[in-house]
Amino acid sequence: MPGTLFVVATPIGNLEDFTFRGVRTLKEVHLIAAEDTRRTAKLLAHYAIQKPVVSLREHNESRETGRLIARLQGGEDIALVSDAGTPTIADPGQTLVGAAHAAGIRVVPIPGASAITTALSISGLSADQFVFLGFPPASGQRRVEWFESLTNEPKTIVFYEAPHRISRTIQELFKLAGIRPIIVCRELTKINEELVIWGNKGHLIERGEFAVVVGPHPSARVEEPDDACVALLFGQIAESTGLPEESVLTMVAARFGIPETKAGKLVKKGRIRAKRAQDSQSA
Repeated sequence: MPGTLFVVATPIGNLEDFTFRGVRTLKEVHLIAAEDTRRTAKLLAHYAIQKPVVSLREHNESRETGRLIARLQGGEDIALVSDAGTPTIADPGQTLVGAAHAAGIRVVPIPGASAITTALSISGLSADQFVFLGFPPASGQRRVEWFESLTNEPKTIVFYEAPHRISRTIQELFKLAGIRPIIVCRELTKINEELVIWGNKGHLIERGEFAVVVGPHPSARVEEPDDACVALLFGQIAESTGLPEESVLTMVAARFGIPETKAGKLVKKGRIRAKRAQDSQSA
């Protein structure tokens, strides 16, 4: 009877984010296929897991897939893990998973951490619909075309970037994105975790791992929101986060898909209307 291929999401930083099911799965499989055996070894040591580990990275996946499929067909259970987060998403594993499906081998997801959803959850931007664009090309015409493709994207955008290119990428993006909010997440779930709302804070520490969230194009929303709703949301965010008003305004504008200047006017208008209503009740 063939074995099972388990696609196991691992922590993106904080090792306490690993799921009980993920730990149990790694303890029960016969073999672990890892993007970086050294990084996976640290995770296994933390949870006292002793299992054979083989390398499955971008440069050897095509060669190793056949060997792993043979072991699965021989009855062994294998866990696929990447350096961090969910395998196959901007990480190796797609070839192996596709081959397993083609061979009639059962593929089971073990869900968990993902930098994409983690960044979206703290961005304050709409995540009802979004697109993930992986890593921007490093240079050349492909990089130019990559930026052009996202300029008019109506959905929220998420992408990753390397530390040595992050400042240049954000500067280029800021020029093209115009009034669209840009949220830069650094070292998510780690001790040096940082959230930068670009435009209000222009300095980035160029170390660690980055996930960037870009708000939807303003044309994605055509109806002007109610000023009372805008003012209410502004007050709620300001009170609960303690962020500067400029940062709160950026988040509110992104939420309603309007320019920050427009959001500021609606907040002011909503406050005036609320005050008049309060005064009339007191009279």
